[in-house]
Amino acid sequence: MEKKDTAPARAASQSWQQKFIKFTTARQYRVVIALYQRPHSREEIDRVSGSSNGPEVVRQLREQGWDIPCQLVAHTDRDGLKGKHGVYSLSSNDRLKLRELLAGKGVTHV
Repeated sequence: MEKKDTAPARAASQSWQQKFIKFTTARQYRVVIALYQRPHSREEIDRVSGSSNGPEVVRQLREQGWDIPCQLVAHTDRDGLKGKHGVYSLSSNDRLKLRELLAGKGVTHV
């Protein structure tokens, strides 16, 4: 029996990811819902996710197709030193996707 030529599985997976969004762990779900509500700092992401490495949870979500920009915001720490900290947000396009996803599951308020 001859094999038929087919498109690589990776290409199909990528087009699927562009249409659908997902999360695979409870930590990821909590972070996405929190970012849907408002932007969060790295420290807040740690608390929301329940992990001590919030940026890793964000990296996993980005790998799954979520658009989560990080804006560096200037601050002055308690010792008077100037620095910058990251603030994560969910893109407006992904906010709409999430709203549609949740509405499809009967969730109307987040």
